[in-house]
Amino acid sequence: MSNKLRWIGSPQIKHVMEMIGLPSFLLDVVAGADELGKFRFSHISGQHERETGIDGAALIGRAPHDVLPQRLADTVVANYERCRVSGQIESYEEILELPSGPRWWRTTLSPIFGAGAGGPVTQILGVAVDVTEANLHEIDLTQQLSTQRAAAEKIRAFATNSMLDSKSPLRSVLAHLDMLRDGFLDLGDGKAKHMDTIQTIVMDAITELDDVLQSTSHLRDSPLEFVQIDLAHMCRDIAALVDPESRITMTLPCHPIEGDWAVTQVVLRCLLEQATHRAVSTIEVTVDTQSKDVLVFTISDDSAFDQSGAEWVGDMATAATLVKEHGGALTTTSCLNDGATVRVTLPGHMHANTQILPDVLAG
Repeated sequence: MSNKLRWIGSPQIKHVMEMIGLPSFLLDVVAGADELGKFRFSHISGQHERETGIDGAALIGRAPHDVLPQRLADTVVANYERCRVSGQIESYEEILELPSGPRWWRTTLSPIFGAGAGGPVTQILGVAVDVTEANLHEIDLTQQLSTQRAAAEKIRAFATNSMLDSKSPLRSVLAHLDMLRDGFLDLGDGKAKHMDTIQTIVMDAITELDDVLQSTSHLRDSPLEFVQIDLAHMCRDIAALVDPESRITMTLPCHPIEGDWAVTQVVLRCLLEQATHRAVSTIEVTVDTQSKDVLVFTISDDSAFDQSGAEWVGDMATAATLVKEHGGALTTTSCLNDGATVRVTLPGHMHANTQILPDVLAG
């Protein structure tokens, strides 16, 4: 089946939009003199109004930058332009600040082509599904799992030390048995047999302890499960939340990565929110490979702040705890002349199909 929709007329499309029962919107598209698409809202479904709290009538005939905060408008227009240029269905997950609060959406954009073969994209139909509950549940489970893993690691460490402590007296028993056998005269009264029995019991106990220790040694080295993350989209969405009016010029990475989606989302959200509060005018976010299955994120701004552990409260404390529980590290530096930098390592790697692209300049 072709993934290209031919022009069927706005009245028919609007009727379908009201029938499908999902939040949907229709954009009119024209190519500007600069060859970039110009987008205006043509129709907003009733379900879209109910779920987002946005008055559809206030959007009709207006461009995204006329009705949305600048950062948010930049983000959605970039999505619309990608759909227009590719002429393909675009599907992605995004988080948007709405009157009802921040919500996650699984949005699908379908290009609609003008009459005639090879006609230009004249409209874009957008359909969204609210996935906030599922994503918040995933984040909550991730944080709970991190806490449980930390507690389990403490228990494992305690159990390991306890077993190691248990082996010491058992080895002492073997040493004393060797001392007793030195010069021991078997009188046939069964004492030699008793010593052999004791030695067998002790050796079996040590062997069982070694087996238990060996059986749990893999727990720290369990293989990590990564998912592909559109890091550029994630960072743009977070930027739109923490700096909706584009007060700060942000340089954001374009590299797709593989890692833990929930952990990456929470950590970057916490750190970018903190950086936005501190920064005077600029923030730069970079990602690179530190070693196999380890990524290093660097968030730099043009401020200076006290990096002592006592200052790690709120978002910084949340990020530091989550990073540590996933085997990473968070360090901070600051200089009055060079600004502040937060460096975070997390499990993950660059996506296999990563292309070297310029970073996104959002500001």
